[in-house]
Amino acid sequence: MNVRFILIACRVLLGVVFLIACIHKILFPEAFALSIFRYQILPNALINVTAITLPWVELVAALAVMFSLRFKDAAATLILLMLAVFTVAMTFNILRGLDVACGCFSSSPDADVLGWGNVIRNLGYMFIAGVVLFEDSLRQRLGQ
Repeated sequence: MNVRFILIACRVLLGVVFLIACIHKILFPEAFALSIFRYQILPNALINVTAITLPWVELVAALAVMFSLRFKDAAATLILLMLAVFTVAMTFNILRGLDVACGCFSSSPDADVLGWGNVIRNLGYMFIAGVVLFEDSLRQRLGQ
């Protein structure tokens, strides 16, 4: 299989995942704010501003990682950092024993209850973000 195809597929996959993740949050910021609140990590003063801004950051990063050669690395770095923060928050709440919804793709309290599967999925996405971030180096090393 062509390395270039795999690298493009990684960019598209990462972008699509973040596009899907941001849609519900943009459409229903109140529900997303409640999801953030349930994590019991952020101070109350930061919950609403986070619920309003984070989905738009996800949207811009998703579009940039898929369609912008100029901003691809910055977008991949931003996605990698967001995933790291999300993964730490998930792990923290799993270890605390909180039974909350993930809030990743839906803000419904019944959707995708937080568990180790979410952490593993995020680690996979972090790997893909790393591949995108180091795409140019990988192409050089593999002679593509």
